[in-house]
Amino acid sequence: MNLNGVSGEAINDREYSDLPMFIHPVLNRSIVMKYNLQQGAEDKLAPRRFNSTKIIFPFDKNDINLGGQALFIDQPNFDSALSSLLDYTDLSLDRDLTVLRALDKLPTLDPFLIRETLSQQQIDVGRCYCLLSESDKTDMLMYVAGEIEALVRLCFREIEANDGRTQHFAQLLLAERNSVGLEPLRQIFRMKPVEFSDAMFCWKAFLYYRWRSQAVEPALKATLKSMLALAVGRYERADAELIAEAKDQLRMSVATAWWQVGQRLRLYDQAFAALTDREKPDDFRAFLIRGSSLFMELGTRIGQMEQVVSLWDYRFGAARISELSVDDVLAGLRDLQQQMVPVGAAPALPILA
Repeated sequence: MNLNGVSGEAINDREYSDLPMFIHPVLNRSIVMKYNLQQGAEDKLAPRRFNSTKIIFPFDKNDINLGGQALFIDQPNFDSALSSLLDYTDLSLDRDLTVLRALDKLPTLDPFLIRETLSQQQIDVGRCYCLLSESDKTDMLMYVAGEIEALVRLCFREIEANDGRTQHFAQLLLAERNSVGLEPLRQIFRMKPVEFSDAMFCWKAFLYYRWRSQAVEPALKATLKSMLALAVGRYERADAELIAEAKDQLRMSVATAWWQVGQRLRLYDQAFAALTDREKPDDFRAFLIRGSSLFMELGTRIGQMEQVVSLWDYRFGAARISELSVDDVLAGLRDLQQQMVPVGAAPALPILA
């Protein structure tokens, strides 16, 4: 989350100053990122933890390549370290700590998870802090256009192949602020402007997570196959049994989480079909009004899947696996399992077939 970049792009946006992410202006120009501490680095920086949150204060706001001073939210005496670095006289340290700890609990720093998490704590931040990146919007555009073609047909009744209104409607839906071009949709939903704005944010979140789920699925399948192929024959019997058990637990956790992603997306599909196929807007309207808890679960689970894929490749890539000791393998499996909800009754793996 590059708040240093936001400070330059949104400096004239009234919400930037009226509803800041952080109260302290220096912290509000920092760079916040998720970070995995390597073994051996924890003594110098913070307790080794999968998916720590690192805050970077650039030395030069105009050239972040010059580096900056860094803090970890879970490092010893973080509160005092932050207040020593930044002067909080007449400012609310507690409010900024609340935001930082909320961000630390998230698996990723995507705009939907950030905004909804803070909203649940009754902390309002400007929309300029919770925007999709331009690259994400570009990549999503054609996908969203295909997803909402039936909706455009409902709004405008007659569209032709490659009708420009579909892509234009998709652009309006992905825009930061609601446009008058979405007015036909607001009338269909019979919503007041504020209620409609919240509903569009929820809908955008579901489209975003559906897009991300499709993007991560091939890599996740490959990762699960790699887990199956993790050989334990070169280890002592007791060690091999430990590794095999940890590997199976991780695979089951991942499969369960992916099944949960599919279940929530099916709820969205059913509600959307009620709107487009049966022309019953009330079902989709109700879904969007109560959908924030569902997309929070979606975002959390998909973020976990992305972490599993990237860290598995980093820790257990083909070029490194033969060099790993028993302790290295078990530590890597524990790091991956740490972020996964404990497994209950898990479905069979053919879900990803």
